[in-house]
Amino acid sequence: METHNGKLPKPDPRKIAGQRAADTRWGRQTERATHQGTLNIAGTELDCYVLEDGRRIISQASIMSVLDRSQSTGRRTRNDNRPPFIEANNLTPYITTELSEVLERVDYRVGDAKTIRSGYNAEILPRVCNVYLDAEEDGVLTANQKPAAEASRRVIKALALVGITALVDEATGYQETRAKDELQRLLDAYIAEEFRPWIRTFPETFFKEIYRLQGWEFVPGNNHHPQYVGKFINKYIYEPMPTGVLDRLRGLNPRNEHGNRPRKHHQHLTSDVGVTHLERQISQVITLMQASDDRVQFDHLFERVNSRGLPVQQMLDI
Repeated sequence: METHNGKLPKPDPRKIAGQRAADTRWGRQTERATHQGTLNIAGTELDCYVLEDGRRIISQASIMSVLDRSQSTGRRTRNDNRPPFIEANNLTPYITTELSEVLERVDYRVGDAKTIRSGYNAEILPRVCNVYLDAEEDGVLTANQKPAAEASRRVIKALALVGITALVDEATGYQETRAKDELQRLLDAYIAEEFRPWIRTFPETFFKEIYRLQGWEFVPGNNHHPQYVGKFINKYIYEPMPTGVLDRLRGLNPRNEHGNRPRKHHQHLTSDVGVTHLERQISQVITLMQASDDRVQFDHLFERVNSRGLPVQQMLDI
């Protein structure tokens, strides 16, 4: 199974404006592809695209081709509610509700190209193949539909170990954009640009246990801690959060000329997602410290809990 991919060059805004004006004039609704590629499945190359809204599309012509259907019948959909590759009445009983919901044809342009193309959500491909295979099993296929059933068997076999969405993402190069978008959404959920007023977030017990593990004397009410405590918090509280959170916090709360940060990192966490995770992480670390006799034992417990993803209490019972 081979893929070739590429992100499209930035489209010409003037061309896009003209195309949108024409679409409005003619009452058309067209989408725009930002990534394109070719995907080889069962010996057939499929043209696939990712639209601006993230939908993965396979061209109508490619679906016709991989199903071994005549290209001439796929030039235009005779029935807007049914794609040409499963338009036959004898296939109707095998079209599931899930498939029906994603069968809408999508008209799109590639970049700023003038040509309008037609395609379908990539996720329909294995489901369409199942329509032919189910109809074949019941013996209702016509002679000219049987090649489509044989082709469907090859496609299902080729897709058995890999999801179609992942394949399209690889073929179009969209996986890099997707990863960036997902990271941005995650960081937006965790971090607020505007900082919250300071409130006590780390309980005194947290610092008391750090001091105990280090063999230091702890003075209740003391808010001035050694530099080591800050490094401890970064390592055991912030670093276990999703990748990128600590870096973003450092960017929003940089050190001044004296090497100090003007605020506490947690002031930039969102009150729902970010602070909730922070409080859960603090509670976990306190529990592990209290269960440890020294720093070495704590490190061992912390590593085991976080590497295996076990709840703290379950880990302590092992």
